[in-house]
Amino acid sequence: MHESTFRQILKDIPRMTSLAHLLQQKVVQEVRYTERVYFERILYIWAIRHPASGYVQGINDLVTPFFVVFLLEYIDNDLESENCDLTELPQDTLNIIEADSYWCMSKLLDGIQDNYTFAQPGIQMKVNALKGLIKRINVPLYDHLEEQNVEFLQFSFRWMNNLLMREIPLRCTVRLWDTYQSEQNGFADFHLYVCAAFLDRFSGDCLREKDFQGILMFLQNLPTHHWHDEEIGELLAEAFKLKFMFADAPNHLNKKS
Repeated sequence: MHESTFRQILKDIPRMTSLAHLLQQKVVQEVRYTERVYFERILYIWAIRHPASGYVQGINDLVTPFFVVFLLEYIDNDLESENCDLTELPQDTLNIIEADSYWCMSKLLDGIQDNYTFAQPGIQMKVNALKGLIKRINVPLYDHLEEQNVEFLQFSFRWMNNLLMREIPLRCTVRLWDTYQSEQNGFADFHLYVCAAFLDRFSGDCLREKDFQGILMFLQNLPTHHWHDEEIGELLAEAFKLKFMFADAPNHLNKKS
């Protein structure tokens, strides 16, 4: 079982597109018998310590923001400029970054582990909650998705599974997660309102798409590559509004429009 887990981790590491230039470096990806390197080791150890879920695709992405933040303590380069060379760092420094990244990822996953247990019930519940919330705050968008047979699971599963990491640039993920860390149950609860605000932000674009394929293609390739702190700040402001409206009054989500 552990061998199959490790093989899957090895397949998934190169798919971590949010920091592709860093992850392509030999020191991060190469696995040697005596020196298993950082991302593989973090994911493998976490998986064998959590047999209830084990390793699930999507968990691999959750290491990156922590790794980046801790790495920035020791380098001056902008990681997105592709000028970072991990081989320049002392081994002791890399060991510290690895350990800090592991424990922070573990703490995050402790709060959302039902996202990754069998059948991923946490994600199923959050997707349904997102559907109910959009039905309350944006009826035209909800009706348009229904009319075109677009299921929320088809586009928002990834939003819940990867915590929006694949939808926004890495710099924005770090900013977003900083807010999640400061909120009680930010990753488990507040993320729902961020996803609702995120979808609502692109409501006009979705409504202009007139068929199933156009809507789904747009939602799976949202134009966020240019986003910076300003856009994330606006998104969070809208998410806080939704939280204040609905978090303390969940029955509102069950009312008919």
